[in-house]
Amino acid sequence: AVRLHQSLGIERLLWLGNGLVGDHTDGHVDNLARFVGEGRVGLPVAAGEDDPNARINADARARTAAFGGVEIVDLPSPGRVEIGGEIAAASYMNFYIGNSVVVVPSYGVPNDQAAVDTLAALFPDRRAVGVPARGIIVGGGSFHCSSQQLPS
Repeated sequence: AVRLHQSLGIERLLWLGNGLVGDHTDGHVDNLARFVGEGRVGLPVAAGEDDPNARINADARARTAAFGGVEIVDLPSPGRVEIGGEIAAASYMNFYIGNSVVVVPSYGVPNDQAAVDTLAALFPDRRAVGVPARGIIVGGGSFHCSSQQLPS
């Protein structure tokens, strides 16, 4: 934290802990949490008893609450998503915000529509659309990850 303060001039740092189970990207934060407005952080809520990320989500929530000064906004978790017999790092947090649309990863699970509806309410000036993401998640991310900058 001292080096980040010296290098970037930050005063506070919210460290969310571990990334999602099955995340072979070393725990990209955009699978775990997203800013959804000024001072508002979206965090997933476990989908049920078999949600492989229930503890990770709860830990991120506890750290955010203890940090203070940030409103926590609940977004659903897709729960347990397996691809090829392995747990995938499936998350609705990896949505992409475009000029007029929010592209929401979907996995063919019950919470898909709830995620789209929640993000539609958070971004009322954009149309929220669920797009199948099982094919892209095996590469280690989803729509937000794949829309990031590439070096020239």
